Amino acid sequence: MLEKFEVLGRDESPYDLGKQQWELLDDLKSQYDVSDMSKLTYDDSFSSSIWHPIDSSFEQIDFKRYFPTKSHYPLELVCRVSCYELILVNGFAASTVFGAMVELLKLANSSAWGGVMLAERNQPFALFSALEPDALANYAQTHLTKGLSISNAGFQFLYMLDLVKHTKGVDIFLKGMILPWHAQEISLSSWFTQQKEIAGVESESSFYAPLPFENVSNIVKYAMPIILEHQNELIRFFDEYNNLDRGNPYTSSKLKKKSKRTRELVERYKDTFDFILPIQYVTFDGINSIAPSWFSQLLKLTQSACVWIILLTTGLRNTDMRNLVVGSCQQSKRMKNIWWLVSDIKKTKNRIVIPVGEPTYKATKLLESARYYDSDLLIINSQNSTHSQLSGRKYTPTEIGLIRTAGALNKLLKVLPEKYGFSIETVADAADDATAHCVRATLAGYIAENSHVAILILKRLFGHSNALMPNEYIRRNPLVIKKRQELQLKLTNSMAKDMGYAVAHGEVSGRNGEALLKGANNIKAEIDREMRLENRSLTEMELFQTLEERLTNIYHDDMINGETYALLTPMAVICNRACNNTSDSPCAAQSNNQDRVAAGVKKAITDALSTLPNPAQCVGVGCADALLGKKWSRPLLETFDYFLKYRQATSETTCIEEDAKVFLSTYAAPLMAIYGDEREEGYFNVTSC
Repeated sequence: MLEKFEVLGRDESPYDLGKQQWELLDDLKSQYDVSDMSKLTYDDSFSSSIWHPIDSSFEQIDFKRYFPTKSHYPLELVCRVSCYELILVNGFAASTVFGAMVELLKLANSSAWGGVMLAERNQPFALFSALEPDALANYAQTHLTKGLSISNAGFQFLYMLDLVKHTKGVDIFLKGMILPWHAQEISLSSWFTQQKEIAGVESESSFYAPLPFENVSNIVKYAMPIILEHQNELIRFFDEYNNLDRGNPYTSSKLKKKSKRTRELVERYKDTFDFILPIQYVTFDGINSIAPSWFSQLLKLTQSACVWIILLTTGLRNTDMRNLVVGSCQQSKRMKNIWWLVSDIKKTKNRIVIPVGEPTYKATKLLESARYYDSDLLIINSQNSTHSQLSGRKYTPTEIGLIRTAGALNKLLKVLPEKYGFSIETVADAADDATAHCVRATLAGYIAENSHVAILILKRLFGHSNALMPNEYIRRNPLVIKKRQELQLKLTNSMAKDMGYAVAHGEVSGRNGEALLKGANNIKAEIDREMRLENRSLTEMELFQTLEERLTNIYHDDMINGETYALLTPMAVICNRACNNTSDSPCAAQSNNQDRVAAGVKKAITDALSTLPNPAQCVGVGCADALLGKKWSRPLLETFDYFLKYRQATSETTCIEEDAKVFLSTYAAPLMAIYGDEREEGYFNVTSC
């Protein structure tokens, strides 16, 4: 339990307290006024009224706008310091921190805030320790109940303050802060979900739906010719167009597009443009010129095709696509048909290197030419802007042409399908058009469908720091779910067929095998009775076929309806355990007992509940549910052969001597029942070994 911190002494006046607090604020400001801001902002000091963040979706942070009155100064200063520490010291993304700070101000302007860190000069103010957890919880529930917009981002900034509460200078203001989730010892996300449940608000976790195969097929169908068949012509055109009137300061972009030289250049590539985007003309002063809008359409269509191919082969996030730079894709020095795409991941602050093929490489090379002005970025806006429209600040070379919002890139993706008239709807019920992140989910689904190590591949490909996020892409992906259901059905059909054949032909053993053989004899008798009633007769082969079909259908229905587990275990037996069996299976008895002891639960209670088997600890033929079969139990025969030859070849006592004796004596009889025709007479008589 965190203790409350109190600055006011028993004999101190509010005036004295206020002076002390403001002296602490002045000391804190002077401490950070000399801080190096070069990695956080463009040419701004710590106390500048406006910050222009380097690595953020925010064009600027206007502190006068967010903290409009003089009474906001204590809170503003703590927020400034916290932003500095969180971004430059703790490694948080600038957009995340600034976004959370802006949301905090909605909370700070409510009655639930209680005037914390709000005061005029030299007036005393309440510290963060004065925040009341119940008031904050009531604020959240009230907004949720009324259907008002509320984000956990504001609470997230309070959560982040925990990380800087020990920082010298700001610690005095944050000490003793107790937040609602602290009292319950749960995470912020769990607390916020809890508040939604209390308010009766249904919450759905976001999920980016993948594209169906036919839509991906159309994307590839229309994008690949632009990249593979017409790449050289497009690169030459963009290069030649950009070199027209280069260095002539009197030729504007508009005049350049209207010029005769430009029209002649475009018409030289008419065959290419007839396939991609037919040339459009307009008349200026009686002269036919290329329509200025055509240049923008050509650029966007080319970029759209390239971006689709890069996304489909790399699964990059929206922001990481927008921040790719020229030269980011290079030929491997050791492998002929491999190229490396380098991306600096904004979210995790690490660099990943992705192996790509020739189409992706050609897409990046085309993007390096598909531009009407110079920029270090790979994908650029069609309109050249050298200054911020909000602040007038001049852009750096790494910002010129930057597509600043995720929505703008998603809009660029729609250019290709709109031009050629095909859908990019996802598999979601709402039939939404795909975004860049939906392509990421699509790629994850394809990998999961075709690889047993999908989580490891996705972790490396997507730059995740753990296996939880790749698992989320797979676990909820409709494409993967559908594929797994198909595989499960295929496996169930195959296993039921194998079991039906084995039981019909007597090729099973073990206690479960004996039970199934008795059941098969009863079914065989039923078939005979049915045939006699119909005055029909079956040959022996027809009888076996009919018996096999019925057994297969019975076993299949039992599996599909969840009546039996039917799992092939590492011990080469099928665990044919009934799902309604509430007793402990031999493979799970020990672990279940340990769990009962640890939980203090009596066995009589758990015996009333169905317990799952643990195939990884299968005990083999010693279990009453184990089904040996000629087709799937051959590894047991091979082990039997090995142990038998081992004991016949040596008389020395070794560490596996006892294991060999136990295995041979345990499996001799059940293996002879199904493999006796494959070995000479007396082979399974191990009494002499």
